[in-house]
Amino acid sequence: MLQVDETIEIAAPPCEVFRRWDDVARISEFLTGVRSVHAETLERMRWRVDIAGIDPVFYAVLLERIPDRRLLWTSCDAITHHGLVDLEETDVGGTRMTVRLSWMPRPLRPDEPAGVELDELTVRCDLQRLKRLIESAHAPAVQDAAPVAA
Repeated sequence: MLQVDETIEIAAPPCEVFRRWDDVARISEFLTGVRSVHAETLERMRWRVDIAGIDPVFYAVLLERIPDRRLLWTSCDAITHHGLVDLEETDVGGTRMTVRLSWMPRPLRPDEPAGVELDELTVRCDLQRLKRLIESAHAPAVQDAAPVAA
């Protein structure tokens, strides 16, 4: 099993970070190899991926959802994929995000197309991409500093 544990500081409140993870339809915007995630119910999600060694479609269930604090999910087969996102507010109003993603690649058959090979570096880069997306959306609009003519 491959597993990545990463902690990142994000200059946005936990509610903003949680909202981005909780919007499963947008997970493909920052996770490599994920084509789409569709919430079928409040607890069940259908993932479409292009990741080497993982079935192109699998189902996952949400095991824990604590708004602004934690998301925990696992694939229905309890082998393919697991995810955990823990959020903690920092002293300066930002978020300390701890993510654990793990997946179990299976050997590909010779006739199967290879998908994206995931490794720790790819996932860490994905999480940095997420950080940039959240921080750019959360940054206050820059005001024009030119004085207004009377």
